[in-house]
Amino acid sequence: MSAERAPKRRGSSPSPVIKASEIGEYAYCSRAWWYRHVVKVHVPHNEKYGRLGAGTQAHRKHGGWVTSSARLRVLAIGLALCGLVALGLALMR
Repeated sequence: MSAERAPKRRGSSPSPVIKASEIGEYAYCSRAWWYRHVVKVHVPHNEKYGRLGAGTQAHRKHGGWVTSSARLRVLAIGLALCGLVALGLALMR
């Protein structure tokens, strides 16, 4: 249902419609969502655009760190389990 077709409540203005894509934007970066939808700042699509480009690069770099962290955690858990199995086998002998 769009905002134009939504039934009006008595004594109130129609509620704004929040799209699913906006929820994804907000989940990714609430500040960028706020600038775009509340302050109405035009966000250029060129990633090499000053501070916006630097922010995009920082987000990518941080995403890489998060991915690396998750992989290292899985590796650490696997190695810890291997160590526990080796310890259990050594104690059974």
